[in-house]
Amino acid sequence: MSKNFIPLVLFLSTITFAQTGNVGINTVTPGSTLDINGSVAASYKTVNTASYSLTATDFHVSYNGSTNTTFSLPPAINGTGNFKGRMYRITNNSNFTITISSALPETINGNTNILVLPNQSAQLISTGLSGANPTWESISGITNTASNGLNLSGNDVKLGGTLSQATDIVTTVGNNLSITGTGKVLLGSNTIPAGAADAKIVIDNGTTNGALQIKDGTQQLGYVLTSDSNGLATWSSTVTTAFANNWTSYTGTLVNPFTGTAGGDNLVTGISVNIPAKGWYFFRSGITITSTCNDYWFYIDGIGEVWKAYCGTASPDPINFVPRDQTRVLYFAAPGIYPIVAHKTNLVVPTGFNGGNPSFYLDFVKFQN
Repeated sequence: MSKNFIPLVLFLSTITFAQTGNVGINTVTPGSTLDINGSVAASYKTVNTASYSLTATDFHVSYNGSTNTTFSLPPAINGTGNFKGRMYRITNNSNFTITISSALPETINGNTNILVLPNQSAQLISTGLSGANPTWESISGITNTASNGLNLSGNDVKLGGTLSQATDIVTTVGNNLSITGTGKVLLGSNTIPAGAADAKIVIDNGTTNGALQIKDGTQQLGYVLTSDSNGLATWSSTVTTAFANNWTSYTGTLVNPFTGTAGGDNLVTGISVNIPAKGWYFFRSGITITSTCNDYWFYIDGIGEVWKAYCGTASPDPINFVPRDQTRVLYFAAPGIYPIVAHKTNLVVPTGFNGGNPSFYLDFVKFQN
């Protein structure tokens, strides 16, 4: 009998019952229903599975898995077995997301689920309710992510989440900024102006000069914004610097276009030029034509002539038309391939065509935007 009596005495010496019904451990004056003067231990579990169902024996659960996971809360119980006040603490120690889901139609603060992002924690408590009610409440430490890019940390709503649905952001005071859910940014207005239906960035500075400023270290007085082949823009001079070293020749094979009827126009030559970008271009060309009196020229329709020779003397004998070598400055409003065509004034067919030394040449270089 003494063997049983001694442990019982030791146990009772650590517990005090107050007349109010409070219980104290390591205290003789418990101030609460349960007053513990010392440490408390609760269930601690680590999981790493793609899904986990929380049980009645869980309290703190840490996730260390290598994929997104779902933690399922137990369904509420009416009457006997109701676990009102049960608490779960969930810590995400991974680089993935935990989705905590309630048993439908139950909710967590009105939501069917909440997210616990990497290196964050969530703590929940059962309300004791069931059915389509908030059967769980989130308390300190939980972070929710909303689909419009907001985060809820406790009672603090923060920006920083992922925008997973179209979201419009409009400032109402002064109409200074508008960002549409379709990816359009409006500065100085929240109304898309005429002609800007396909524009992604619109700047409306009214009648005030200086609506755009871009400083990247390349800006200088008189410079223009110039794009490279990948669309990356920098400020640059309007004059092309490598003028003498970037000549481009025509493409194709020249054929004699001057064999047609009088007043022949838009005669096919078989050659063209490939203009890489809009701007001013310097052309040089040369050809020898041996003929009696006639007018001959090569040109780009809608742009201008690249070579031209008028009949100066009505000699009965064929002569070499001069000048043989000529230069022109032409402007192209858009890049593209431009055919070279020809014109002659009368019925004269040249006796000698492209008989010079060197033979026909035509090349060009861009010198100004």
